[in-house]
Amino acid sequence: MNTYIPDSANSRLDAALRSLDAAGTPTAEQHQRAATTLERIVATAPAADTTHPGASAPVRRSRRRLLLIPVAAAALTAAVVVLPGGEDGGRAYASWTPVPTALTAAEIDTVAPACRKRLRGGSLDLERARLVLAERRGEYVALLYRTDDPDISGSCLARNPQGDDDVDDVDVGIGGSSGPALPAPARGFTQGAVADYRDASITDGATGADVAGVTIHAGGLTVQASVSNGRYVAWWPGAAFEQDRDQPSGEDGARSLISYDLTLTDGTVVHDAQPTLPS
Repeated sequence: MNTYIPDSANSRLDAALRSLDAAGTPTAEQHQRAATTLERIVATAPAADTTHPGASAPVRRSRRRLLLIPVAAAALTAAVVVLPGGEDGGRAYASWTPVPTALTAAEIDTVAPACRKRLRGGSLDLERARLVLAERRGEYVALLYRTDDPDISGSCLARNPQGDDDVDDVDVGIGGSSGPALPAPARGFTQGAVADYRDASITDGATGADVAGVTIHAGGLTVQASVSNGRYVAWWPGAAFEQDRDQPSGEDGARSLISYDLTLTDGTVVHDAQPTLPS
């Protein structure tokens, strides 16, 4: 599948470089490095659905969309979201729950091979990547793989009914930067990539030492994120960005629908918390 990067994406990448780099206008070398990272991540196109032998995966008729989230870094790159959108998300994700449960070791062993196969060939080094979070919400599970240097996350969303060996409807997304991960402030968080499939979205990031919980508000949904060892991850059955389905891929105007509340270890709740960039 060919990947198209419109001129508007390149313009926003240049604007991000200029506005977020404290050193001023980026050099041609810096811009090329950022553009190369952008193209590498954008080129991570999902392969055919992976299932256990004998299992059939539902066909999702979809078109690819390009959404960009600029991220400030010492050597600035961009968190990129390029994901397919399904047509039947309302039915597919009907079992979703706002509060997650942790996956068992056996469930991880069942789902992980399908996720890793779909993530293979992208910018995430699976030889070094660690599984840092794994959660269940109804019939769907989410796995988050990471490397800290470079700071790259690979998220996987797959259907695996509890107690079943079948794995299907596997979607993946990869985002991050070319530099090492920076720690989140003690009472704050940093936002990683946001993957918007239109009928479902998934996001991750880093949490500070004093953060006990992360609550995400997306449209009319309230989502309790899984938080462990300084990372959070959450997915929900809906969009992360307000964007007309008929709007050309990558066109300006996509507005984030996400806001965050943090629960600190002392019980304080920080409403509408703003992330520190980059993650």
